[in-house]
Amino acid sequence: MTKRFLGLAVVLAVAAFATPVLADRSRERLSADESPAYNSIFVEGGGPGLLYSINYERIVENDFGLRAGFSYTSFSASASSGGSTASASAAIITVPVIASYLGVSSGSHSLEMGAGGTIVFATGSASGTGIAASGSGMTGLGTVILGYRRQPVNGGFQFRIGLEALVGKGLSLSNPDPNSFGVLPWMYMSLGFSL
Repeated sequence: MTKRFLGLAVVLAVAAFATPVLADRSRERLSADESPAYNSIFVEGGGPGLLYSINYERIVENDFGLRAGFSYTSFSASASSGGSTASASAAIITVPVIASYLGVSSGSHSLEMGAGGTIVFATGSASGTGIAASGSGMTGLGTVILGYRRQPVNGGFQFRIGLEALVGKGLSLSNPDPNSFGVLPWMYMSLGFSL
């Protein structure tokens, strides 16, 4: 009887010890099978890319996002009067790079807080009535963003909307001075896919 009782006690002790270990292993397998979506590709209107940008983002350490984007925009115009024609064209390339904190979240919803910069390259030319001119230049703008993000944990449709502040020379809501440092409030909205 004592041997049976001792054997039953050993079996119960092993079972009590093994159950949490097996449960933890089961959770690890479940986590590996349902890996979170770490990569995102999205199109953003407004934001650090100014008019729009196409972006790639990588989530690291589950709470931080690092993204880089690209946009290209060109404009041209011409006018004729009294037999003479004047024309002008301009092109703008932007490369935004942003780091975001996503730690304030619940499921697929999170508060997005970030900062970074945008490299802006612009070129332009104009001609008319025997005169032609062209020029190009590069500048950098700082940016701070605050917004809402919907990003499913296991991948799928992604949506963002928020506010940002662009910081740099020549920025202002009214009468911008190209030599003074200013802040310009801006908005952004993006649609994309995370996987």
